[in-house]
Parts: sequence; structure tokens; C-alpha cells
Amino acid sequence: MPAITIAPTFLIDDTPSSPSGSDSGNHHVISAPIHLPKPTSIPRSLSSTRDHFSVVDLPKLDTFVNSDHLPDVLAIYDKGDITNVRSGGRNTPVYYRRAYPKSERSLTKDPRRAALFLDKANCIESGRRSSVYHAPLFATLGPKGESRKSVVVAAKVANDTCRSHHLLREEAKGYASFPDQFFNASDPHPWAMGPDTPLVNHRPAMRPRCFPGWGVVMNPKSRAPLVTVPPITPKFYGFYVPLNPETMHSLARRHRECEDFQNSDCDVPNWPKSILLMEDCGEHIDPVTMPSEHREQCLQLVERMHCLGFSHGHARASNMLVQPGPLSLPRELRSMDTPSFRLISLGRWRGAYHPQVLESPQGARRAFCKGRQNDVLIAMQELGMVNASGSDEG
Repeated sequence: MPAITIAPTFLIDDTPSSPSGSDSGNHHVISAPIHLPKPTSIPRSLSSTRDHFSVVDLPKLDTFVNSDHLPDVLAIYDKGDITNVRSGGRNTPVYYRRAYPKSERSLTKDPRRAALFLDKANCIESGRRSSVYHAPLFATLGPKGESRKSVVVAAKVANDTCRSHHLLREEAKGYASFPDQFFNASDPHPWAMGPDTPLVNHRPAMRPRCFPGWGVVMNPKSRAPLVTVPPITPKFYGFYVPLNPETMHSLARRHRECEDFQNSDCDVPNWPKSILLMEDCGEHIDPVTMPSEHREQCLQLVERMHCLGFSHGHARASNMLVQPGPLSLPRELRSMDTPSFRLISLGRWRGAYHPQVLESPQGARRAFCKGRQNDVLIAMQELGMVNASGSDEG
């Protein structure tokens, strides 16, 4: 088979494709015909220089990428069939299309393309609902004309139950709905977003009387005023759904009748898997060994979500990550003595101004308020900020 060239002309093809379609969830991820290249193999010239599936010596992508600069189409080289989308082998790609964040530009002529390499050997986490892999990404992540580069991202795929697929899709919707303050260092005051935003009136739920700092909202222990506050979540690099190369329809599937039931776990081992790409933000925290000031920082991430009009929905310690910080310093100067924390696993998020299908605006606000209260209770219990008797820490 002819080799493709992973260079400025990578994945460029003029073969017209068939009309668009949508996935089974009525989320229109294909709004117009796009051009897909013919299945081809990894070029021999690159194969001889390095193992494309290896993450050794590749930099981690940790910068914010504007949605206009994210790939529209991914050619995924899947070593081990992680995606459940059969191809001609590890050197033959399967094609994915970006579903979130949605693109505002026309993709009929020249969609942005990239290559992603998945290998089971690069798995960094395997949980009940999903698995996460380090994955080399070869893409242009800036204005067109810039050179392509290889970086490492975290690729999250659902496990083999219908609810796992649902939660991953909902997490992607959340990432696409969150403001930039979730992903970048920003002013600590929510009203810094501007006077016209409707989210500035939300405050975190008051901490219960039995917890330390009850009645206190966003009260940092440091006497020095905060200039900026760190990001809340990993940076989001897109949610991609598998495509049928013949029909251009999404292969993503769902059980609508199961989505309203939290414990619905239909086994779906053969469903093609969508992929969520995000920043790798370190390891899970250990609240048992964390000093109180670090646990307070984790709780403040949850409270900052509330200030911006969103609840987490599952604010457990297992959904909090830590990495060396501060993030304002170059990577080689960061230390675990000054760590940085992030929240993950956001498939149960609710937004005060983001009603679900058939939900009223009032219903969305009630769900947000309930989620906000549960977040604070669960987070403080998980972080060990109260002892078994319900009294404050000594």
C-alpha cells in the first residue's frame, strides 16, 4: 500500500466523501461532507526513526489550544483495538471526527487533520467507568502554516457499559460548556468575567457547621492577596467520535432508555468507543498524607466551580489530581512542595444555566443547587476535613 507522508501534506486527499449524518444520539457531528484520505500505512521513513506509539522523550501538551486550532479529523492508529473499531492493523488508521467543541467554520474544503497513536502499554489508569492512556498526538495546534509537532496527551475511553459511554459523552459536553477560567490561571473573583455574565451571582454552598470554616466562602488562609488562581480542570483537546468511512456517519451508540438510571450498566463490549483528549495533570491525591492547606486547596477548586455556575456531581478524592507546581514556573523548576491540583471525572456535572433535554431553566438551577450542596459535603468528607464524630479537626 502507498505510504502517507506525516509532514505538511499529512492526510491531505481530494477524494470526495459521501453526505453527512449524525450519531445515534441525535448530536449532529457531521454537518457537511468532508474529505477523508484513503486507508494507508505509516510511512517507512518515519517508521525507521522511532516507534510512533512510544511516549518516551515526547513533551506533554499542557498549553491551552483554541477550539479553532484543534483537529477536526483524527487518523487513529490503534495498537490493540482499544477503540473497538476494526482496521487493517496497527499501521492502518481508523478515522474520527470532532464532536465537541463544535466547529464554527466550514469543514467542507480543508478540515484540520492529525494523527493519534493508541497503545495498551501506555495505559495510565483503568477504573470502573473508563481507561486513560498516554497517547502521542501529531498535529498542528496553532494557525495553519505552522509546523506539525508530536506531543503527548491523555486519551480517555469508556469501558464496556452503556452508562460509561453516556458519562464520557456528558463529560465532553461539560468541557465544551465550561468557561476559560476552568482551564487557565485567572483572576480569583468570578466577577472578573465581566459585568454581563449571568454566572457571577453564584456562591459555593455554605460549609456545614460541623466542618472547619463553616459559614466561610472562598476564604484563603494565606494573608497575601491572590493575584491569580490556578486552573480547575485539565485542558480540553476535543471529543472525537468514530466514523464509518463509507457513509460518513458516526458509529457512536447509546441506550436512551438507560440514561436516566444511574445504575444501568448494560454490557456493550462491541460498541465503537469515542475518545476524549485532555491534558495529563498528574496522579491521584492521597488525602491521608496531605497537609490541611493542600486539602483546602482541593476544596477551593470545587467551590470555584460553584462560583462559575457549575457543580461537579462526584467530588470525591479519587477525582482529584496533583502534580508539581506552581504552574507559573517552567516544568523543571516545579516541585511537589508547592503542588497544583485539578478536578477530573466530570460526567455528572450540572450547570445553573445549562438545562438538559426537556428540562426547564428552573429545573436546571435546582439541580445545580442540589449538586453544589452535595459537592461540599462529599468533598469535605473525602478530604478528611472532619473526624468521625462530626466535629472540627483539632
